[in-house]
Order: sequence, then C-alpha cells, then structure tokens
Amino acid sequence: MPDDHPSLRLRLAVLFPGDATDPTVRSGTPYGVLQGLRHWGVEVVPVDVRPDPRLERGLALALSPLHRRGGAGLPPRERLRRGYSAALVGAHLAALRSRTGQRRLDALRGLDGVVQLGAGYLVRTELPRVVYDDMTVAQALRYPYANWDAMRRRDVEARLRVQAEAYVSATTCCMTSSWAAASAESDYGVPAERVRVVGAGTHEAPRAPERDFSVPRFLFVGLDFTRKNGPRVLEAFARLRAEHPAATLDVVGGHPEISAPGVRTHGRIPRGTPEGRARLQALFDAATCFVMPSLYEPAGVVFTEAAAAGLPSIGGTNGGSADFIGDGGVVVEPTDTEAVLEAMRRFSDPATAARTGERAASRSPLFTWPALAGRLVRGLGVDAGGTGLPEFLPRHPGSLS
Repeated sequence: MPDDHPSLRLRLAVLFPGDATDPTVRSGTPYGVLQGLRHWGVEVVPVDVRPDPRLERGLALALSPLHRRGGAGLPPRERLRRGYSAALVGAHLAALRSRTGQRRLDALRGLDGVVQLGAGYLVRTELPRVVYDDMTVAQALRYPYANWDAMRRRDVEARLRVQAEAYVSATTCCMTSSWAAASAESDYGVPAERVRVVGAGTHEAPRAPERDFSVPRFLFVGLDFTRKNGPRVLEAFARLRAEHPAATLDVVGGHPEISAPGVRTHGRIPRGTPEGRARLQALFDAATCFVMPSLYEPAGVVFTEAAAAGLPSIGGTNGGSADFIGDGGVVVEPTDTEAVLEAMRRFSDPATAARTGERAASRSPLFTWPALAGRLVRGLGVDAGGTGLPEFLPRHPGSLS
C-alpha cells in the first residue's frame, strides 16, 4: 500500500461466477480487480456466485440439447459443443447463480458495498452496488457468437431481462468502453448519469524497452484467429512487404499453419506461466507496432499490454478498442483490407511509429488495476475520504453508435 494516499476504510464484496482469487481465471481480470481494490486499502470479500462447479457442468450438459438453433448441417459433436456453451450462459444457470449469489451475499455482515463482475446473474441489496461489464447481451446478439446463436429464444429473452434488471438497479454501470456504455443506455434504458466508462486493467507493468524502429516489425496476438481478423492481416502484410522487404510479422494464438515470407508463427503461448509471460513480453518489446483489427472486439485488453510496452496499435472500429488505443494508434474498418494496409504503412514509418508509441506509453497508467479499481469505488458513490480516486474515463465519440 503506497504512502501517497490514505487507506479507504471500506469492506466490499466482489461477486464473480468463479474463483476470483485465481490469477489464471478470465484472463486474470477478477484477480486484478481484487488486487486493485487492496491497493486502496479496501477489505475485499470474494463471493463465488456459482454452486458446485460440477453441478453447473452437469446441468449444462443435460440442457445442451435444448440449444440447437442455427446448427443445421453441423457435425453432432459441434452441435453438442455449441449447445453446452449456450447452456452455460443460459437462463437456468443464470437463475442458479442468482440464487447462490444472493444467499452468500445475504450471509455477509458489515459490508459497505458490492462490486458485481458481469451481469449474467442478479442480486438485490440496499447497499451501493456497481456492475462491471465489457459487453451486453444485446450487443452479443448482433455478432456471430456461437453460444448466443445456438441459444433457444426463451433463454435469450430471460438473459436480457436478468441483465436489464442488474443494470437498472445498480448504483452505477461501470463499462469497459464507450461502446458498451452506449448499449447500457440505448438497449436497457439506464440513465446516462448512472453509466460510466472505467476501462480495464493489465498485469503488464509500463516499461521502456530499447527499440529500433528502422525496420517494421508487426505483432499479432489473438486466440481466435478468424474473429481477430488474422487472415486479413496476413493479406495486408503480404502487400506491405512488397514495399518493405525486411518487414516481419509475428503471429501468436490459435492460428492455422502459415507459410509466408516474413511471417513467424508461435502458436498459443500460455500467459499463466513465467516462461509464457517472458516469451510474450519479449515479442512485445521487439515489435514496432501491434496489429489486431478484430472483426468485433468487446474490449481489447491486449491493447493495454501493447501500450505498456510503448507500442502503437492498429485496432478495429467494431467494439470498444478505440477507448483502449486512444491516440496511441488507430482504429480501422476491419473488413477494409486497404484500410488495414494503409494503417500498417503509416506505422512502417519510423518517426510515426516512435512518436505514436510514446503517446501509447503515456496512456498506460490509465489501465492499471489500481486505476480501474479506484473508478469502481468511485462508482459506488461512497465517501472516499479525499484519497484521490481516479476519474472516470471520457467517452470516445467514435464508439457511441
């Protein structure tokens, strides 16, 4: 706990459908929130809203045959997988988690507020409560997410109702991006004064590696190669290399076999091991530009990792990436190959890449876990005692539609 601000005398419950104390769960976000709150001296009480995980898995497996919309022509195994994924986020599991979370929350005493991670369950309390979310169900239904495409209609409607009540009854909806914030208002009717953009956190500490910008070295990191727009990045890079024959592109994630001049593949690198983190950090530190113009991207926390390494970024316009990139890069229409190529050309210029990387690095303090947690506490509206909690993030105008 730093000495530059007093400790908050608060005891907060942090609700999450899983073990929030496990740094490997959900990309480490729940764990990061806990650590960020503790930075401010908050006494944190993690609450797992799930019943026995084995019961959840068994129930999801039993319910999976109910969720087979849009699966005609798919192999039986794939239809089962889609149905299972849909059941895991469907109405039955939402109701079970709501009851479990409510019971466990009611058993606690001496709380000053509640931080609810995600809105796939509902709890009721007289205490101040913030909901932290990166994408609404209404938004997910506009994109080809397999679990939502497969879910039966009555479950979709039930999940929309659960999320709506969770949002409307919250003290503040703390959304990662302007894109998600706009949906909370327009799709769920939450008053604008109770919706705030808070960003996200990263486990990467800001650093200033020695970097030679004279040769373009692009980095792509994406588990879902297709959704993250890997094929279009490869196409644009192949054309760029005709202009910059020494340029390279490192590809990390769930990519297919790739054999192309200047492209180096690394497969999936586990973030949960010291060796994996060291490999990823080395790739970020060696690159001159991060490129991931996803077809749709709720948050794009990886852009905060790029900023921590002083890298400019190229992201997509569909989703919340613009809030994370800011003036530390650009966002482009992800289906426009020419736009992707032009952005890569732009950051092949050494001076432009270096200058934009500096701006990205200057933004990285916005996305630490303490900064995020401070905004969540601010959303509770409790007396912060002059502790200098960070302000909410401004709306990004390009993300409001």
